[in-house]
Order: sequence, then structure tokens, then C-alpha cells
Amino acid sequence: MNYTVILDNANESSQILQDGFPESTLANIIIFMEASTSVLLMAGNGFTIALIQKRKLLGRSTNVFIFSIAIADFLNGAVSIPSHILSITYKGEFSIYMCKCYTFVSYMSKTVVPYTVVFMSAEKAMRILCPTKEIVTVARCMFCTSLLWFFAASFNIWCVVLFTIQEDKRQTDIGSFETTSLSRCVLDQRFDYLHIPFLSIDLIVLCIFPLLTTMIILLVLARNYFTVLKERLITYFFVIKLLIALLSVIFVCHVPLEVIILLDKTFSDASPLWPVIVNCAIMISFTRGIWNLLIYGYFKHYVCRKRHLTSIRANHNINKNVFRVNSLRQRIPRRREVI
Repeated sequence: MNYTVILDNANESSQILQDGFPESTLANIIIFMEASTSVLLMAGNGFTIALIQKRKLLGRSTNVFIFSIAIADFLNGAVSIPSHILSITYKGEFSIYMCKCYTFVSYMSKTVVPYTVVFMSAEKAMRILCPTKEIVTVARCMFCTSLLWFFAASFNIWCVVLFTIQEDKRQTDIGSFETTSLSRCVLDQRFDYLHIPFLSIDLIVLCIFPLLTTMIILLVLARNYFTVLKERLITYFFVIKLLIALLSVIFVCHVPLEVIILLDKTFSDASPLWPVIVNCAIMISFTRGIWNLLIYGYFKHYVCRKRHLTSIRANHNINKNVFRVNSLRQRIPRRREVI
């Protein structure tokens, strides 16, 4: 690699930041935004987890999935964001371990959240399509989420190996160098031949596959809206809106960062403002938990409540009981008339 080109790009990036915006001020803004996001995630999702546990609301399948997403967002705020802040600010070998911790926890949460939405969509679709059969119980939902967390932890082990810290250096005087205010958590150049395969698989598994699966399930339900399933879809209308909102947050927060990481090797040396773009994409991905909290607040009539929406099966049983009562009432006067 031509080190002269790297130094020229670093000098140009430093000059742009110094002319328009001081680099130290930019670093402080990034750290402040990430620290504020961490506090909000821990407070909001911690309250959600405590609410579900204290009121024993895990008897509903929806709250099981919400509990899983809340734990993922809480870990993102308690572990991933502080590790990222330490990795970009602390100078030394300790920053490498913080970088690996940040990437592992972040990727694990990015795996849990979309697949939890997939499971939630599949569970609601089964309840709509097969209302008389209890195919997916609460115990099975808990078992599926447990398997999902195991899959997320085992699948993202590659992050611990491939990611490392990089301190961008610039030339101040002839023969002297100094590091910039922020370091970067990048892919290790020693495993250059593994970058494209793993990042491509990661983009497919974490983003493309869960998004397409959830969209297909929702399209199947939308197709059946004008059939006999219309009444059942109206019953679960708020849940479908909840799924669409969560799916939109995942698309906005996850996809840009995955694409940027995939293109990092191509544009890191060519664009002087690329580190700023990467940090902005990371901050957007951290806000996923905040948007989820706003979604929980909007759907508070369905999330974390004991009140159940009336199911088709319950309506069917009630209608049967009403029919039996009316038939008995009709028989009693007839008997009296005979008497």
C-alpha cells in the first residue's frame, strides 16, 4: 500500500475538518451523542424489562418477543456503546478488546432483533390463518427466542477475529506523526481474503433474509384481506402495524451500516470524510433502541398489558354459548304452554 497516498488523504481530511469544524469538537459531539443514547437505552429498556417481569406479563406471546428485543437493546446500551466509546478514545492495546466487544455485542443484537420480528410475524400469521389450532404456544415462543439468542451468539463469533482497532495518523512536520482524536474499529488486514465472504453472508443473514421473510408473511396476510380472513386481520390490525413499524426501524438503522462496512475497504483511502460517515452510520444504528421505545409507547394498548384482544376462537365460543342460551329460552316457554 502506498503510504504517501494515505498521508495525503489524512492531511486533506484534517485540513477539511480544521477549516470547517474542529476535529476535537467533532469527536466530543460523537462521544456525547453515543453516551446520551446509552443512558436512554438503559433507562427505557430497563423499565420495559422490569415492567414485564414485575407484572408477570410473559403469559402473552407478544410480550415474550418484546422482552427479547428489549434485552437486546439494553445490552446495546449497557455494553456495546460504552465499548465503542472506549475503543475510539482510549489509546493503547486495551482499545482492541473494546473494539471486539463492541462489534460482537452489536452484531449479536442486530441478529436477535430482526429474527424476533420474523418469529412474531410467523406467530401472528399462524393465529390468523389457523384460529382454532394452538400451534404456537407461549412456551414454544420462549424456546424459539432462546434458540435465537444461542444462534446470534454463535454466528457472530467471526466479529471477534476479523475486527481490530486502527489509529489514523497524519503528518505534522517532516518525519513526525500524530494520531487523530478518534480511532476506528475496522477489519483486520491480516484476514483480507475473508472480508468480502463474511460481510456478504452477514448482510444476507442479518438484513436481507429477515426483511424479505417478514415482508412475504405480511404480503400473504394482505392478500387474504379481501377473503374470509378479513375479520381476523381486523382483530390483529394493531399487531400488524407494530410489526411494520419495527421492520421499518430495522431497515433504516441496520442496512446503511452494513453497506458502509462492506464498502469500507474501497472508500476508506479514497474519501477523506469517510471516517465521519462511518461514525454517523454507527450512531444511527445505536438509535434503533430509542425508536423501539417510541413504538412501544405508541402501541401501549397492546404492548405490556394484560388485556387481550378478542380472538376469533373466543368469539366463536361466545357465539355458541349465546346460541345455546337462546335455544333454552325458546324451549322453556313452549314447555310452560304445554303445561
